[in-house]
Amino acid sequence: MATTETPWIGGEADKLYLQSGQFSSTMKTSLDISGVETGATGIEYDGVVGLNTAWIGAVGDKLYLQSGTYSATLKTSQSISAIDVDNSGISTDANGDTPWCTDGGDKLYLQSGQFTATLKTSLSINPPDNNSAGISFSSSGDTPWFGWDTKKLFLQSGQFSVTVKASANISTIDTFPAGISWDGTNTPWGGSTADKLYLQSGQFSATLKTSLDVSAVDSQMAGISTDDSESRTGVAPPSSVTFTPTAVIF
Repeated sequence: MATTETPWIGGEADKLYLQSGQFSSTMKTSLDISGVETGATGIEYDGVVGLNTAWIGAVGDKLYLQSGTYSATLKTSQSISAIDVDNSGISTDANGDTPWCTDGGDKLYLQSGQFTATLKTSLSINPPDNNSAGISFSSSGDTPWFGWDTKKLFLQSGQFSVTVKASANISTIDTFPAGISWDGTNTPWGGSTADKLYLQSGQFSATLKTSLDVSAVDSQMAGISTDDSESRTGVAPPSSVTFTPTAVIF
């Protein structure tokens, strides 16, 4: 499978957006989430568990699970304010668990499921950077994340060892990193200085393959994903999904 749609999040209008391809100028859909959260800072499409969209909020300090790409149904949420605040990125992994990150406590976290109160593990990332700006999960089992202070893409070994396997400085491209993902071949990321979606070759070469200016849509780009969850995680999406209503905690 290849990426056919690019989910991303905009902080100015507080919306989830779905951009066609990697990246065309066609906007396929959007969803206003301002009634739920006014500080959304990360997004990832989940093709492992339920074909939904996980996103994170820095104002409410919650993990959110939105139905599909995108219905207005908020399936569940989980407060993480007791763990950390000023949260900045979210993903889903091959096991259906939820990596997330923060620029408050300078840590990468792994939350059980979507979402239980169980925190499976965490890792301080200061050093190499004391402000994370996005996190994902790679089909290799490693963890791509974004460092805001150093303006670097990092590839952390596993979930999570202290080994940084690779990094790449992107400060000459954009000085306000805002989200990262993986499509099995390349690294989509977002930048809020130029309000652009970027596609970096591999994990990580210096080659910038393409970019798209989204400033006319939203001037605060805050997170990015890919709909090709199988290439991202290495796990085929479920053939069918049964919706079980879950209490939503506000």
